[in-house]
Amino acid sequence: MIKKIKTNAIILCGLLLTVSCRENLPDFERTDFKLNDQQFEILTTFKLFDNYLIECDKFNNNFNTASEQLLYNPIRNEIIEKAEAPFLFKTIELPYDPNDLLKKEIELLKSGGLIDIAKSALVKITKSLSGGNTKIIFLPANPSLHDYYKKLGVCMNGITIGSGKIIIQIDPTFDNWKETLPYVIAHEYHHSTWISRNWVSSDFSLLEYLIFEGRADMFAKGLYNDIETPWTKMINEEQEHFVWNEIQPEIHEKGHDRINKVMFGSGDIPFGSGYTIGYNIVKSFKQNNPTFSDMQIMDMNPEKILEMSGYR
Repeated sequence: MIKKIKTNAIILCGLLLTVSCRENLPDFERTDFKLNDQQFEILTTFKLFDNYLIECDKFNNNFNTASEQLLYNPIRNEIIEKAEAPFLFKTIELPYDPNDLLKKEIELLKSGGLIDIAKSALVKITKSLSGGNTKIIFLPANPSLHDYYKKLGVCMNGITIGSGKIIIQIDPTFDNWKETLPYVIAHEYHHSTWISRNWVSSDFSLLEYLIFEGRADMFAKGLYNDIETPWTKMINEEQEHFVWNEIQPEIHEKGHDRINKVMFGSGDIPFGSGYTIGYNIVKSFKQNNPTFSDMQIMDMNPEKILEMSGYR
């Protein structure tokens, strides 16, 4: 009996601590608004990261555990429910080193007019393409990726894990982040809208994924044509011709490994080849078929887009 009482007391104490921790966790900064009968919720993570900078010392420099508990768990719990592609969340789960670069990123984002930029972009985007209710979570880019971003010439990364579920990581130490952000929002919003209308499963063929990315870039480029997008011109014409000849026999095959090799490089295939090829296929289609709307192109069969593009 004494043993049982002690066990129950421990359980009760644990429950109370859990409830207390949940109550003390900082919330997101939330901005809600409506555009064209669509509900938008923009979430920034300043309080989460401020808390992280204070509390991560308690994890004995185990930034992986600290990041998971203090950053990724709240973000995951906020956005992953009913997501069509929740596995994509793992692609951003790098541990954050609470260094000076991270502190600088947080302060720059706080003072950078992030919400106003996003709202203004969405006004323009939704006039061109109507979609569903959408939640966007913004967070500072992982400092460990700064040199990688610099090498590629990019200043942010976005993922869409489902219909109305977008996450964008921004490195505001790059001078062009404010100009680039509307383009990236448009790109991810296109993914989100496509998912809400056409999602079947994550088992994409290579061609389906090339067109998936190409359509999103073509839509964003149509709105923000002056924005530099290194990923749509990652390879030159000669390399593109070589890669296309290499992958053409298997474009209808499915599998994430195959897709990743073409999008991110492997062997003779340079990094970013898939983004360049996908964009150029849809660009060729658009040039040859200018009367098709963004919504019509979104819903069109990828094989039909390739056929009517004249891409070779």
